[in-house]
Amino acid sequence: MTVPATTAEWLCTRCGSTNRMLVARTTERTMDRCNHCHARHIVEPGQRPVRWDARLKD
Repeated sequence: MTVPATTAEWLCTRCGSTNRMLVARTTERTMDRCNHCHARHIVEPGQRPVRWDARLKD
């Protein structure tokens, strides 16, 4: 079974690196780690379709 997906691109709030991940189109919130500094973030859809908003996870 194929799940429709989209690219979630987000900026690390610690080091500023651009990160990307593939998520299901129905995703409202997910967690990811920065590929550069490994900080954990909560990632949510932003106003632009591809650029998502990120904040450090407590």
